[in-house]
Amino acid sequence: MENQNKILKVAIEGMTCQSCEITIERQFKKVAGVRKVEVNAAKGVARLICDCDCDVTVPELQAAIVSHGYKVKPWAGPVASPLSARPGFWQLVGLFALVLLLGSILSKLGVLKPNAALGSATSFGAIFLLGLVAASSSCLAVAGGLMLSSTAKFNERYGSLSGPARMKPVIMFVAGRAIGYGLLGGLIGLIGKALTPSPLVTGVIAIIAALYMLIMGLDMLQLAPSWLKRLRPRSPKALGHRVLSAEDKTHPAAPLLLGAATFFLPCGFTQALQLYALTTGSFLTSATILFAFALGTAPALLALGWASGSLKGRAGQWFFSFSGALVIVLGLWNIQNGLTIAGYPLSLPSFSSQATAADANDPNVSFDGQKQVVKMKVIPGSYSPNSFILRVGVPTRWEVDGTEAAGCQTVLQAPQLAVRELIKSGPNVIEFTPTKTGTFVFSCGMGMFRGQIKVVPTS
Repeated sequence: MENQNKILKVAIEGMTCQSCEITIERQFKKVAGVRKVEVNAAKGVARLICDCDCDVTVPELQAAIVSHGYKVKPWAGPVASPLSARPGFWQLVGLFALVLLLGSILSKLGVLKPNAALGSATSFGAIFLLGLVAASSSCLAVAGGLMLSSTAKFNERYGSLSGPARMKPVIMFVAGRAIGYGLLGGLIGLIGKALTPSPLVTGVIAIIAALYMLIMGLDMLQLAPSWLKRLRPRSPKALGHRVLSAEDKTHPAAPLLLGAATFFLPCGFTQALQLYALTTGSFLTSATILFAFALGTAPALLALGWASGSLKGRAGQWFFSFSGALVIVLGLWNIQNGLTIAGYPLSLPSFSSQATAADANDPNVSFDGQKQVVKMKVIPGSYSPNSFILRVGVPTRWEVDGTEAAGCQTVLQAPQLAVRELIKSGPNVIEFTPTKTGTFVFSCGMGMFRGQIKVVPTS
């Protein structure tokens, strides 16, 4: 009974997420006399239930978590943000300008273009970059701690004391994480395929995932109010504790299996990508997305395993803020993708006059007396042509050369025209009849690459 025990409340500096809560709860439970621990990162507080005949002190608690970078203080109210003060206006302008500049440079270098050989539904480079960002944040704290713990136990049992040999369990852990993310990510894609959601549902899910990323980015920049943080879905802590409890296993393959199990640990980035992968309906595509993310976190884990260190001080604070700006930009980009999937992309207002039949003189559209024929080719990252004009009420034959189709471009959709087709390598024919005038978007399956169809009156 709680009334037969002591209740101790302390402030914790340095917490940023649910992973921090799990880490601290597990460390505090190892302190003699502590029976139960509840930690709240948002409020910066830990509530401990201790044996009535035991006097647990703040120094004891500090000693339990000092190696994890947290600070324990007597409770005196909610603790201020541990990472950095809220950036000023011009700091924010500079951060976002840097993100956009780097994005432009990487795009021109081809880093952020889709890799056709991998068949990724989104840019492999962009997801890999997101993994690098996540590795710089507290989202990797628990995975890193689990890796170091399992590595220590592995070396203790098998006597791997030299530098190269000590890296063996680290490499196993990282490899298991990448393989696990790929296989389990693929299963998520199969689940999405079995559900076969409509473009509208797919678009809504993609938007929810993007909004989740926006909340995380705002939180990293210390711009998210407490009510907005509470909107983020949270994995059950019990699941995280159960995965981490496996660190006591000493089987030679334990690091490999533990690395794969980190797929279930609470991380906002992972959860957003898992939700995004659900919309792909493809084992290979969703496996590639999660594998790319795990691969992006690999350098930081390998460095952690070798040096047991991480970014700290002013450099760490700056990079964390930069990461928040990057996540926000990626989130906004994915909101547009989600709206495109649903058939309602954001576009700049047009002040041109209403389309008329005279506008239908499109050199890319021919008329054989019965049908209007459009010929289009799928090219990496785009379509050629990506804009054409049709007449309302006239049967349409859309001839698509899919020789270079890969990734999300293996699906072509125009939701408002009731078109959604799988594009195979070689010639493809899509037939439909536009029933209303207006400008309608068509895109790949994930809304990344798009074009438009203008439907005008017949006379």
